[in-house]
Amino acid sequence: MNWVRQIAGVLLLLAMAGGPLLAPSAAEAADRFIAHPDGWQTYVNDRFGMRFDYPGGIFAAAPPPENGDGRTFTSGDATLQIFAFHNTGDEDAGSLKARLIGSQGYENVTYSPSGGSWLVLSGFRGDDIFYEKYLFAGGVISAFGMEFPAARKPYYAPIVERIEDSFRAP
Repeated sequence: MNWVRQIAGVLLLLAMAGGPLLAPSAAEAADRFIAHPDGWQTYVNDRFGMRFDYPGGIFAAAPPPENGDGRTFTSGDATLQIFAFHNTGDEDAGSLKARLIGSQGYENVTYSPSGGSWLVLSGFRGDDIFYEKYLFAGGVISAFGMEFPAARKPYYAPIVERIEDSFRAP
């Protein structure tokens, strides 16, 4: 999906603005998955201390990236990502929002609340809906995002809500 390429572009821009992203050790790159009786799982990224719950019966985890910065999950028609990176460009919610809205993939943002340490962007990319949440703390930006067909909003909206409610970062 285009969203995956958009996030990769954001990471590249941030790295270029403030220097290279730090390479993790093997221990920092460890991921954990905790199963729940209701079919949901908690994904934990020990490198950045972030976590969220996701429906394990719907989304399958792709192999982890070499740098241990998160994970991509796919279903038949949706993509879910969680990732983090060192905030080498001193971004805050306001500056990231200003830079992203109107840029490629963010031309049709319909919802963009923010606070001192968080930002949500949601809208349309063609026939898909995207939802992204960013948390800013301790020199790190942690985020998750999901993209799915707009026609499937009744199915995916409650899933996004539960993921958002469970999303944590230090």
